[in-house]
Amino acid sequence: MCLDVAPMQTNRRSEEVDAVGEGGAVRAGRKGPQARRARAALDAYSQREVVKLSQRQRLVQAMIELSAKSGYQEVSIAALCAGAGVSAATFYEQFADKEDLLVDAYRTCAEGLFGPMRAALFNGRAAEIPRLALRAMLEAVAADPDAARIVFVEALGGGERMRSERTRAFARFERRVAQFMERLPEDSMALDIPVSAVAGALRHIVSRRLRTHSEDQLLARMGNGLAWLYSYARPAAGELWSTSPAALLEREAAPQSAAPPQVLLPERLPRGRHGLTASRVARSQRTRLIYATAEVTMQKGYQSTKVNDIVARARVTKPAFYQYFRDKQDAFLEAQQFPTQHILDRCAEAYFTVDDWPERVWRCFHTLIELIVQNPAVSHLRLVECYAAGPEAIRRAEDITRSFTMFLQEGYRYREEARSLPRLASEAIAGAFFEIVQRQVAQGEIATLMSYLPQITYIAIAPFTGAQEAIGLVKELKERELAGARA
Repeated sequence: MCLDVAPMQTNRRSEEVDAVGEGGAVRAGRKGPQARRARAALDAYSQREVVKLSQRQRLVQAMIELSAKSGYQEVSIAALCAGAGVSAATFYEQFADKEDLLVDAYRTCAEGLFGPMRAALFNGRAAEIPRLALRAMLEAVAADPDAARIVFVEALGGGERMRSERTRAFARFERRVAQFMERLPEDSMALDIPVSAVAGALRHIVSRRLRTHSEDQLLARMGNGLAWLYSYARPAAGELWSTSPAALLEREAAPQSAAPPQVLLPERLPRGRHGLTASRVARSQRTRLIYATAEVTMQKGYQSTKVNDIVARARVTKPAFYQYFRDKQDAFLEAQQFPTQHILDRCAEAYFTVDDWPERVWRCFHTLIELIVQNPAVSHLRLVECYAAGPEAIRRAEDITRSFTMFLQEGYRYREEARSLPRLASEAIAGAFFEIVQRQVAQGEIATLMSYLPQITYIAIAPFTGAQEAIGLVKELKERELAGARA
């Protein structure tokens, strides 16, 4: 999220007038041919700048509209130029490439969506700020769903520059929230949850409504969203536990399960003649192609991946590829869905190895993180590249995220106060969890994921147990696991 976006353009005409004035060529009230020529040059310069600005704005608007309609990856530079009414030469005068334009469109849209939250963040009363800020943002989403899709969905399908811009935007927003927290009276209540988790919950909830064209219903759900957010309230004295070192697990002491999850690997067939059945051969080829799709897209990105790359990595023929898949996207979608049942089965198995619900959540997330770390290519495909592979891949990613809410249902019966929590809380928690995981995987920090286990478990159970009790429970679970690892 972005609350501190710099203006797109500076007033270059004013700078030019100042420069001329300093040089003494044109002064206020000065007459004569030299002054007239200077003023004519300035007027012509100004007109050119207005035209350039207009062209740039039209290209940005074309990116927003076309991406919202077809998805960023499906938008071509030719379509952008046609939509903006400019030539290809003009496009490259304004932007280096398509991703450069996406970054500019992201800044414009983020400012439009989150700019109205600034006043609430710094001018409202502390108790009212979450409600006022959320209302301002949801009203902006309903008013401009195309801009919301750029910020909450399409930006995740960009390349390294877009990811860097999004990371910087998050950092600016987190600094603003930290400044707000510093202004809270000592006797007030703080919302002890990482800003990244709130952003992930918001993105998941909003993007799902955008996909189903039900963004107009978001304001009606604002009360449910606030109920989830306020469930993390605890006394504001001291630093937030959820973002402190205590909420992380030391990597060197990260516990290992007694039975590590099975790594999903394709079967290699013996060389030369063999007596294997046709079904076994087909299963091996198909699985190798699925893994090759994941490995190549992690290395090159979805858009740059070709079928030739996949078959070369899998060591199968191109006709064999088309025997199992229609095209590259079909192979990607199969790779995205391929490990889902295995992951859910292993997480459910871990969940039911103990009786206490908070520990069940800890065990479930521990197993899920192990599976993610042990299968980096498939994890990258499911968590990062899915946003570059089109609307169906994005829908499947949302469905996969939502499937993990089943492990939270027991929480609604954990204590009497939890029974009144809205079901939207589960959706928000799932979005928060996957935002944290997705950010680490996208940044190439997949090996650090296990250190976030205490923080993620806290985010999952705090709304049901209460934030203060959740901290105590997670501390106990952390110590118990570390003691077991040292034994």
